[in-house]
Amino acid sequence: MAQADWLGDLRRLGELTGVGCRYLAMRRRAHWTRDRLEAYRQRRLLDLLAHTVARSPFYRKLYERIRIDETLDVRALPVISKRDLLDHFDEVVTDPRLKRAEVERYLEAAPPDRDDAYLDRYRVLATAGTTGLRGLFLFDRAEWTAELANVLRWFDIIGVRPRPFGRLKISVVGAPSTVHVSRRLPLSGEFGLFRLQHLAVTSGLDQIVDELNRFAPDILLAYPTVARLLAIEQQQGRLSIWPSIVSTHSELLTPQTRRLIRAAWRVPPFDHYGLTEITTVAVECAEHRGLHLLDDLFIAEIVDDRYEPVAPGQAGSRLLLTSLVRRAQPLIRYEVSDRLRLSPEPCPCGRPFPLVAEIGGRSEEWLSLPGRSGPVVISPLVLSATLEEIAGLQEFALHWDGSTLKVTVVPASRPSLRGEVEARLRSTLAAMGADRTEILVSLAEHIARRAERMGKVRMLETVPPGEP
Repeated sequence: MAQADWLGDLRRLGELTGVGCRYLAMRRRAHWTRDRLEAYRQRRLLDLLAHTVARSPFYRKLYERIRIDETLDVRALPVISKRDLLDHFDEVVTDPRLKRAEVERYLEAAPPDRDDAYLDRYRVLATAGTTGLRGLFLFDRAEWTAELANVLRWFDIIGVRPRPFGRLKISVVGAPSTVHVSRRLPLSGEFGLFRLQHLAVTSGLDQIVDELNRFAPDILLAYPTVARLLAIEQQQGRLSIWPSIVSTHSELLTPQTRRLIRAAWRVPPFDHYGLTEITTVAVECAEHRGLHLLDDLFIAEIVDDRYEPVAPGQAGSRLLLTSLVRRAQPLIRYEVSDRLRLSPEPCPCGRPFPLVAEIGGRSEEWLSLPGRSGPVVISPLVLSATLEEIAGLQEFALHWDGSTLKVTVVPASRPSLRGEVEARLRSTLAAMGADRTEILVSLAEHIARRAERMGKVRMLETVPPGEP
């Protein structure tokens, strides 16, 4: 046992050293020109493809008719989906020891609060399955050090830095299980640089408030839906904390929630966009003009329904990601249904990373409603904005079953909220030409947060016609 502890400590020291070196390299790249960054990414891409074709049977067959050399454009490669990765897991991975069935069994038996590594090498994570398909993703030690280094870069960009006397206290409100990224990253990131408090979003608002009051964090990192509730608690006096930095993650941050956070704590919130597959994709800097795509670690393509690139200023219907770091389970032109819009203007901060002006949520969450002149497509953000403007509404959840828009609301102080919610939604939908929608509003004491979905609340639950 003593030898195992000694080896574990040695590996941990090696990981932390790797995190520090990668973080310093990332900081240097923030001062590169865009041309230099593009050349660096092309070299990394070709190196990744050589490794992948040599070791992954799935990709070797997929690329057998593609010439891979210095002239290659990433757009010449086929698009892959989460379903492709899962169905062909054993052929996609580049380590023949990795078998999906065995990894699934390991995941089911994984210790609930330990940073264990499968085969003493791989961190294994699962997605929340909010799109209907639960993902299974793994990172080897080198890949995981890159993810942790990118967290330190995120912290640096939003102003979270170690101080010489007295460690900053950081509260993270996230998923309850180590198989989910918002729990695993803080657990792996216990570097001793900060005092970390992790609160499970599923533990209930009263408990979260009590724990935060006791800890008194300097930094608060939380889901937007949780940050909204905590801001209300702060304004009503039940929560009394004064973080100097608030950053949201894992869900969409709406303008209304942004304003509420600023009013409660007198600081503008930062936003973070990440995935289980690539844990930090984009972060907001102190200019608050959008989120920087940290694309020295990946290639991001914002495309339309035909997989054609869209121009800056136009919204895409999906995102294609090629990780330049992930080698054990390569992600190459991996499709994500998030709708992003790049800013046509660079950020005044001078970083060479593209600026995302808007994240519009998942394509499958958008509504197609009957209207006067045919179907009307509406973003769930439109409905969220309408509901968040209603005084006395604490939480809400939307559900579309193909014929009825069902709205569950949690009133803070006004039990007679049902009529106003329906009237406001009808007015919004009518203004957009969707005036033939049945709306059913119900009241609840709270919105349930399911552990298997990392405690996240989807802005809109949709059920295809014919399904229960």
